[in-house]
Amino acid sequence: MLIFVFDHIFDLSTGRGPNPVVRIEAVLGLALNLPYYAFGRTNRWPRAQAYVRMVVDIVMITIGLGSAGGLDAAGFLAVYTIVPLYCGLVFSSSACVVATVLSTGCYIALVSMQHAGWLPRPAVAPTGNAGMAAFNLLIVNVVGVLTAVLSEAYRRSRQRQVTLNRELERANDQAQLLNAEIQRAAQLRVLGEVVAGVTHELANVLTVASGHLGLARKKVESLPDVSRNLDHVEESFDGAMRIIRNTLQTARQPAAGPALVSVPEMARRVVELKAYDFRRDAITVHVDFPGQFPQVRCLPFQLQQVLLNLVTNAQHALREVEPPREIHIVGLVSANNVIVEVSDTGPGIPPQTLPRVFEPFYTTKRNGTGLGLSISAGIIRDLGGEITAENRGGRGASFRIRLPAARAEAPAH
Repeated sequence: MLIFVFDHIFDLSTGRGPNPVVRIEAVLGLALNLPYYAFGRTNRWPRAQAYVRMVVDIVMITIGLGSAGGLDAAGFLAVYTIVPLYCGLVFSSSACVVATVLSTGCYIALVSMQHAGWLPRPAVAPTGNAGMAAFNLLIVNVVGVLTAVLSEAYRRSRQRQVTLNRELERANDQAQLLNAEIQRAAQLRVLGEVVAGVTHELANVLTVASGHLGLARKKVESLPDVSRNLDHVEESFDGAMRIIRNTLQTARQPAAGPALVSVPEMARRVVELKAYDFRRDAITVHVDFPGQFPQVRCLPFQLQQVLLNLVTNAQHALREVEPPREIHIVGLVSANNVIVEVSDTGPGIPPQTLPRVFEPFYTTKRNGTGLGLSISAGIIRDLGGEITAENRGGRGASFRIRLPAARAEAPAH
């Protein structure tokens, strides 16, 4: 449109008033923005759309140069630079090269066909140096403004990308730290269960030994030295039993602070923690919960630990398959229970492994501990629910958690 206005004022091409071809092309070029915008909104074949627009622009410029005299319009060739510049900054370096080669080829073909008489070669008025300088200055200003605008947009885009990368790295660090804490908590939990079991057995053994000690004392009451030694043994037994009782009391002490927890919110929080890993592994996560999903009563860390473990296992399984890689976290309501299903499109669980997935220390991973699913199953059982695993009919594995929904508490009067 700027070139159209410039030609209308300075009459650079024909010397007999505004060039009708340039006028038609200017209006047509402006009108083409409507279908360009409409097709761009569809997001279909974006690269093809970009190349079509590039070719149309170059062809229209070539037609305009042809109407301005072809070889006699060589002073206007700077107008070609707009298209390669724009393609290089916005699209790609390959598109810039293609635009440059296409512009060169189109102009050479135009001049050759006019010289051979295949195309008309209009007579044009001589262009003065002042007019030619003014036109080229116009192109320089157009290119300069366009470059400044695109460079600023590129700079802002880079800043947003750097900020996003920092956020993703921070989220990944938090996820890794949380995962390490969960693994330590899982190991301590299993160790606590083992210690509690061993302590309980020791208590039984010491109780039996203490009974036999009482019988022995009755038989040696007439032997003071032996009786004193047995008194010392009994004191040692009492000390050992006191230590065992304290250990059992500590191991069985329930965690304080259960609260009402929103399962959909917890699921979304877990997905946010793993966002960096999902982006890196090209995994798409779908979270689908109905509105007004009932809450559950538990420690938030417990539910987060279970969901994070299931989602992490799904992520590891999806690394072994070709895209599309998807994880689905779906919530359902059944009677007084809530159901959370975590499924993936991975290879599934081997049939011989499926019955043992919740066994402690059983794992098929090279660096696995075999504790994650066992701990998760223990947490769900402690909350009065159950967890099951199965292979999906088509592809992938599915873990289903069933928990009792929290009852609505009556408001205080």
